Amino acid sequence: MSNTRRIGKYVPALISFGFVLAGSWMLIPRDADTADAEARVDVVVLTRGIPKGTSYIDVLNVATVRSLPAEARADSAFDSLDDIPDGVLASEHSAGEQLTPNSFARNQVAAVSPDYLVTSVRLPSQHWSGAVRISGNTLDIYALGDTGARLVSRNAVVLDSPPLDEVQPSEDSVITIAVHRDSLAEVLMAARNEQLWLVGR
Repeated sequence: MSNTRRIGKYVPALISFGFVLAGSWMLIPRDADTADAEARVDVVVLTRGIPKGTSYIDVLNVATVRSLPAEARADSAFDSLDDIPDGVLASEHSAGEQLTPNSFARNQVAAVSPDYLVTSVRLPSQHWSGAVRISGNTLDIYALGDTGARLVSRNAVVLDSPPLDEVQPSEDSVITIAVHRDSLAEVLMAARNEQLWLVGR
């Protein structure tokens, strides 16, 4: 048998071995791929924006775990939905924003500020509903007396009120508000005298 024919006999086997070797080489993780995989971490983020004061149960409904580059992870960001604590969202969060322990407060009053206290007052609808409808839930509180209007609390927060589309012009409503602790006495006095107005700006 000639050398040429002898060599040709082993060519198919050599080719097959080459394919196997090449395939095995492609399956071996390269340093760059390994580093990239190790550089990604799980992070809890929101799928849509939600407002301050949202309960942790509602937060769970719009939270998910995503894999992000390690350098994109916020300090102390949660990596599991089980990390989400009881309480409420302490500030408004946007879609894609990461959740951390600082994202939550004990309750809605604490979410407003530790310097605020909560109380409920009864107001005629014209004293509050228009301001809330146009300006939102953060309002100033005025006392309207014989000598004119006097500011008694700035940046009060309406925590609970009847749905605006159900409020009748002639009826009173109980409104729950958070006010700065230094202004609580004046707010309660004005409420007792039926002088309170909530004013937007």
